[in-house]
Amino acid sequence: MLEKQFNPDLLYNSIVHFYIDKKGYSKDKANAIAQSVVQKEAQRRICKNEKCKHFSHDHIRNTETCLVENCDCSKFSSK
Repeated sequence: MLEKQFNPDLLYNSIVHFYIDKKGYSKDKANAIAQSVVQKEAQRRICKNEKCKHFSHDHIRNTETCLVENCDCSKFSSK
C-alpha cells in the first residue's frame, strides 16, 4: 500500500486559515506557524537512512521498501 503524496500547499493553506479564522491570529503570525508546521511535517516524511533520503510516499508502507530505482534502502527509517 502506498502512502498519499505530501501536499505542503494544502496543509499550509488550511493551517493559515485555521489560525486566522478560528484563533484570530494576525496574518504574519499564522504564516509563521504554518511554515514551521509544514517544515516539521516534511522532515518527518523523509527517510533518515543516509543512503536513501526519499519521501515516505516513495516507500511501500507494509514492507517499507523504497520504490526509487537504484536505491538500496530496504526499510523506511524515521530516526
